[in-house]
Amino acid sequence: MEVLTPAMMKKCDKATIEFGYPEILLMEAAASGVANLALEIIEEEVYFKEKKAVKISVLVGKGNNGGDGLAAARILKNLGYQPAIILSSDKDELKGINKKNFKLADFNKVQYYQFEDLKETEFLKIINESDLIIDSLLGTGITGELRGNIKKIINLINQRVTDQPLTLAVDIPSGIIGKTGNIAGKALKADYTATMAAYKRGLLLYPGRDFAGNIKVINIGIQKETIKNIGDGLKVFNAQEAKKIMPKRKNYGHKGDFGKIAVLAGSKGMTGAPLLTTKAALKSGSGLVYLLIAEEIEALTTNQLEELVGISIPSKNGIIAENSFEKIKDFSKKVDLLAAGPGLGTTSSVKSTIKNILEKMDIPLVIDADALNSINDLELLKNYSGEIILTPHPGEMARLTGLTIKEINADRIKIARDFAKKNKITLILKGAATITADSDGRIYINSSGCNGMATAGSGDVLTGIVSSLRAHNMKSFEAAALAVYIHGKAGEYAAEAESNFSLMAGDIINNLAKVWKEFN
Repeated sequence: MEVLTPAMMKKCDKATIEFGYPEILLMEAAASGVANLALEIIEEEVYFKEKKAVKISVLVGKGNNGGDGLAAARILKNLGYQPAIILSSDKDELKGINKKNFKLADFNKVQYYQFEDLKETEFLKIINESDLIIDSLLGTGITGELRGNIKKIINLINQRVTDQPLTLAVDIPSGIIGKTGNIAGKALKADYTATMAAYKRGLLLYPGRDFAGNIKVINIGIQKETIKNIGDGLKVFNAQEAKKIMPKRKNYGHKGDFGKIAVLAGSKGMTGAPLLTTKAALKSGSGLVYLLIAEEIEALTTNQLEELVGISIPSKNGIIAENSFEKIKDFSKKVDLLAAGPGLGTTSSVKSTIKNILEKMDIPLVIDADALNSINDLELLKNYSGEIILTPHPGEMARLTGLTIKEINADRIKIARDFAKKNKITLILKGAATITADSDGRIYINSSGCNGMATAGSGDVLTGIVSSLRAHNMKSFEAAALAVYIHGKAGEYAAEAESNFSLMAGDIINNLAKVWKEFN
């Protein structure tokens, strides 16, 4: 599903209205979606109360977001509930269709208050007694700091309400900047967000993502073609996308049909990384996985995983040697993909070997960790004869681009897309939230994962998953995006079982089977 900026969404609204769709009907469709989601929340979480006893507070700004809230309040009133509107402004400041929706709400005898007329204690009493807050104070278009009554309202709830009632945000939580996900000084945290027509970037990028809760996209009548034509190709990768591209396994297949992988990894003192990568690949459907590793530590390492085939590589002091390249090159002819990097080291011999691979081979590559950090000339990527999937975290991306980590995280989408296009690769920019970009400009923002995955070895597991999928005849971009999602879902399940505090990389591997079962 497409992900839009506020400016893109405004163009979609404008194009739809110019085509002949009345603006007030767009607002009515949005309000119906909000009201329906409110009903779902009430049924699921406030089921023990009768309709008239359910207390709903609708916080209303004077923009179109507020208009959605006003119309939703009227719809809920007509369904037998007793919502109360709290206007952040004087009612006489409402204009256009917002004013019409206020008059309709008033006509339907929806109770309303003006914030200015309420004492703090009165306002807080209303909020504290609420079963559900509908936040329609601000939409996606804000860029500066909060001010005026909206700032006061949000501050009062954040600072004076000990146990915030269930909160449903309209389009985006108030105080979150729709383009970046940054906070406009303060923001009102939501448990649910009803967003209109398409995801907004600010709902999927941190810190905004932490404020959005469960997100539901509301169909308000804007055509998919309009959204696609106005959008810039950024999509969210979720369960729906995963189901579309999940590879199929032939019932009559043999191990050679499901991908043969060589993993160049490991060094003295770093034998855990290759085991995480190879085990993740085996747990992700690979038919055969070979570990190419320094000869001094080959037996020690491969004996720890019965299904793994170890291949000794010439080495010195537990790190692959200068003369290792020819054996790597010859052996790679037997496999479908070479993954390089986890625990490999960054000595001159490693850097020389990675340079030779990029200059003299054409096998599909997954480059991670130490192999990635051995690249000092980006022309090697651009000129490589085969396909490359590169998997940097923000620190590694900073080294590759010359930017700071802060600059990388401030504009992850653009930086990832530009880097992938310029260097003709598929890029996985790891972090919160992970971005997958292709050389043709396509780009995904991942929807799965948890903070417990910020742990040693998690990236090695991802390398194994993406290698397995790519070797299963998937295209590089689809394999990368699916791997990131599967990795994140396994992490979520691991966190449920172990907690985010206790989660280790091996727990992600142990939960891969649960994810694969879910999609097959």
